[in-house]
Amino acid sequence: MKSESKVSSKLELRELVLLAMVIAIKVVLGQFKVGDATLQVGLGFIGSVMLGYLFGPWWGFAGGALSDLVSSAIFGNLGGFFIGYTLTAALGPMIYGFFLYKKPIQIWRVIASVICVTVICNIGLNTLWVSMMYGTNFMVALSSRILKEMITPWIQMVVVWFILEGLSRVKLSRKF
Repeated sequence: MKSESKVSSKLELRELVLLAMVIAIKVVLGQFKVGDATLQVGLGFIGSVMLGYLFGPWWGFAGGALSDLVSSAIFGNLGGFFIGYTLTAALGPMIYGFFLYKKPIQIWRVIASVICVTVICNIGLNTLWVSMMYGTNFMVALSSRILKEMITPWIQMVVVWFILEGLSRVKLSRKF
C-alpha cells in the first residue's frame, strides 16, 4: 500500500487533462504582453503560478517547459527560439511550486515566491539570455531592465494573491 506522504510521479487522466488545460492557459495568457524583447510585461506569470500551486515544483517545471515549447511552435518568438528562455519558463512554476504547493495561502509565501521568481528568473536568467542573444554587456542589459523589475513584482503579488484565493475555493480531488 502506498503511503500518502509520498508524491506520485504519475498523473491520472483527469489530472493530465487539467495539466494540459493550465498549460494552454499559460500559453494563451503569455501572448498578452507589451514591450520589446528586453522589457516585456505580460500575463504569462498567472499560468506559472497555477502550475506551481496545482501541480507542485516538478510537474510545474515540466508544464512550464512544455508551455514554452508549445508557445514557440505555435506563435514563434520575437528573437527566435532559445533554450535559455525554456529553462526560465520551467523554473518559474517550479519556484512557485516550492512555495505554494499543498501549503496554506499566506502573504509571505506570495511575496517570497514572486521575489524569488523576479530575482532568479527575470533579473538573473532573462537578463543573461538577453545579453547572450543580443551581444550586449550583462550590466547594460540589467540597467535597462531593472526599473521594470522593481515595479512589476508588486503588481504581480496582488494578482497572485487573488488568483490563489480563487483557486483555493475550487475543490479539486487529487490523489497525487
